[in-house]
Amino acid sequence: MKSLATTLLIFLTCLAVSGTIALVDRAQAVLYPASDGNTPADMKNVTGAVTFAEFATNVQEKFALPQPADLVVFDDLRPGEANYAAAQAIYPFLHRQLLCPECAVGSSFSPRDPVTRAQAAVVLVSILSAQERINLLSPEQTADVLSELPDADAISTFARPHVATALANGILVLQSGDMFRPTQPYLQTEMAAALDTMQRRIPGFAATASLHLAGRSTQ
Repeated sequence: MKSLATTLLIFLTCLAVSGTIALVDRAQAVLYPASDGNTPADMKNVTGAVTFAEFATNVQEKFALPQPADLVVFDDLRPGEANYAAAQAIYPFLHRQLLCPECAVGSSFSPRDPVTRAQAAVVLVSILSAQERINLLSPEQTADVLSELPDADAISTFARPHVATALANGILVLQSGDMFRPTQPYLQTEMAAALDTMQRRIPGFAATASLHLAGRSTQ
């Protein structure tokens, strides 16, 4: 009986240790995702990640974006809500189909979801191109910029010119290992650095932002 009890105790101890290891591995997978350019879809609360609501508010202000002629009927935002005007202003530049051509694009803005690095590149470059501040790189230039990126294949084919243009203009920078990591969250520090870079490098950007802020202060 004593031998049986000892064996049972050892078995239970092994189970407890295995469970603890599994919990540690799961925690590490969340805190330190594999550096393959992919982020789990349920990774919503990354420290310092920019949400769509924050991104839209900042971009609308800095680029002085007007309301579009054709307003979108959002599933998750209503007129008068805090993020509604900013969401409308930025929506024409989201181009979500570029990032996932096979996905069905709905009418949700998802204000609390984090913006990915690829999404930030598409939006910022789309706005700057529409305002004739920069030119979208050609296919040849795009291929040249992305040629040394180990995770270039993780970027949607249709979004690659926007990512390459963002990198070429310093709007986004590569991460460790010369990786772009398109699906990882766009961070607050990255957004601040991008806005600073655009103010220094892109003609007229700072003036537009200043005029917009002055107009708001006199209302």
